[in-house]
Amino acid sequence: MPKGRLLRHDRSGGSRGRRPSAIRLAPGAVRDAIGAIGEASWSELIQHLRLPRGPASRTLRRVVDGLVASGDVALSRKGRYRLTDEGEEAVSKPPASVIGRLEGRPRSWFVESLDPEYKQRIDLVDEPHAPPGAVVEVEILATTFAGVTGRVKRLVEAGGESSRAAAAMLAAYRIPTTWPAEIDRVEVPASVSRNVAEARKDLRGMSLVTIDGADARDFDDAVFAVPRRNGWRLVVAIADVAHYVKTGSALDREARERGNSVYLPDRVVPMLPEKLSNGICSLVPREDRLAMVCDMRVTREGRVSGHEFYEAVIRSHARLTYTEVGRFLEGGHLQVGDDVAASLGALHDVYRALTSRRDERGALDLDTRETAIELDDEGMPTAIEPIERNDAHRLIEEAMIAANVAAASHLESRKDGTDRSPPPVYRVHEPPAPEKIEALALALRLVGERLPNSSPTPAELSAVLARAREKSSWPSWIWEILVLRSLAQARYEPRRLGHFGLALSTYAHFTSPIRRYGDLLIHRMLKGERISADDLEAAASHISMAERRAEDAERAVDAWLKCVYVEGRIGETFPGTVASVVEFGLFVELDGLFVQGLLHISKLGRDYYHYVPESMTLVAERSGARVGLADRLAVVIEEVSVATGRIDLALASGVGRRGRRRRRRGGYATTRR
Repeated sequence: MPKGRLLRHDRSGGSRGRRPSAIRLAPGAVRDAIGAIGEASWSELIQHLRLPRGPASRTLRRVVDGLVASGDVALSRKGRYRLTDEGEEAVSKPPASVIGRLEGRPRSWFVESLDPEYKQRIDLVDEPHAPPGAVVEVEILATTFAGVTGRVKRLVEAGGESSRAAAAMLAAYRIPTTWPAEIDRVEVPASVSRNVAEARKDLRGMSLVTIDGADARDFDDAVFAVPRRNGWRLVVAIADVAHYVKTGSALDREARERGNSVYLPDRVVPMLPEKLSNGICSLVPREDRLAMVCDMRVTREGRVSGHEFYEAVIRSHARLTYTEVGRFLEGGHLQVGDDVAASLGALHDVYRALTSRRDERGALDLDTRETAIELDDEGMPTAIEPIERNDAHRLIEEAMIAANVAAASHLESRKDGTDRSPPPVYRVHEPPAPEKIEALALALRLVGERLPNSSPTPAELSAVLARAREKSSWPSWIWEILVLRSLAQARYEPRRLGHFGLALSTYAHFTSPIRRYGDLLIHRMLKGERISADDLEAAASHISMAERRAEDAERAVDAWLKCVYVEGRIGETFPGTVASVVEFGLFVELDGLFVQGLLHISKLGRDYYHYVPESMTLVAERSGARVGLADRLAVVIEEVSVATGRIDLALASGVGRRGRRRRRRGGYATTRR
């Protein structure tokens, strides 16, 4: 605990039980608390200081904001506070302006910052002339120990909830959304010229098809397969973006700056202008299109025994969706020609062979849950539905993986007259760090399994996970969360470091140049373009950052809309599953809603709970009641913060006092799943 007295209550009189008129909190005590914790989230800081809700937490907010403004405390990009070293510049040094969500009421307006690097509340000095919930850009006027003040500069965007969420996060994460004037002036052909087509291999008679989601608008890959002796010919044709986007051009500079397309529930922010991404580059059916082709030979054992890359002109024979192809592969009807139907059957056979080979390698089999947020005409979320994956999804995934491996291998094997050509920009996924895999190791021990060592191979990790799933009654998504948290983040590198998740020694991104700049670089290298090592290094670093930026913005928009979706259900009780256990509480996934909320440790009852990492549980000090990972609870949605994407839960009446007890079973929380 921090030294000295934390709180002083100034009372107007000494009568017992009178509410304090003011609460004072010493900055030194808060610094000591952060130092004792090491690096603290807001909830951990409140828990450590044992502060009650209400005035005390608001006082703490002002003190912490002042410490951040003075540079004594740094706020990380993950929203955690730590003491700064002498001379260190705090991560959250206030910018001139930030994007935020307007909250409060007349004469007490404030803005909750949405800036990922400046998570502060800004008190407004004048009326904002905008409704609560509006997304605004606010100018920072002053930072003091009393807090941060500012003035609204502009309304970012009006409109429905999805529009506000998208505009807010795109601005907060500084993702480019408008095109420079020079891009608008770029002329793009409406069709493939005869001269260009005649200079390429002609695959227009091949029964290539695109298979995508029902709402897809840009089609960058088409596939075809046919049986051959001892295997199949597998053709993956990819939109030849490099033909239209030349190195160093205005289009290229803008594509590189964006790094990738950003996909939000109500819009796509494309890497390339729509006249390219949805026009001449998109492999729309029955139109001539330029493509870079990966032509592979696949054995019946699922090994790619040979490959060839070449420029071609193609004509997609059909635009198909995952849903209709999935039904066809299960024996349903699909209105296509016999040649397309035969190719789809061969593609399914290739998929099964490639999957068998993948299993032999020991690649991680993580069929992660994805959800889609359904919106009404006004942009309000009306449902959160799981996305069902079928063999059509997996078929395309395996074909693209095979082509990506072939692209990396092809570039590695090429030599110029004197020395090896520069390496490709690899897609790298390094093995998990030993300290990150500890939570997974703890969970495995709870079900009687152990990792062979602190650095397991993909095959070893896959094997132990398969045994754990069979032994435990936990839902499979719990294991997926634990594994994903233990894994390193994939990135782009001009170094061959392998792909741990796929159990591959070499891997590159080749199959999506419409939406990923890394793939465009690979296409250029396949065409023989020389790119300097320095430029590759800089490009890899930038597009890795852009990818993380896009993913963070996409998650933030999803969290916003999920909060809006459950906001109208505050006070309702839901059954849920404990998805994560931390020192300050439990994250519980609510049945049927596919959202998680925080059940703070202070809401577990009057007993004092301790975190026991060995059992991944919170254990009551007096009663011995305990609750842990995968336990079932009944919880109430208590509070929702749209700006921070946070859902606060309370335990339903009577449940927490029973919990799981030593030597005794009882209550809703007794059953482990």
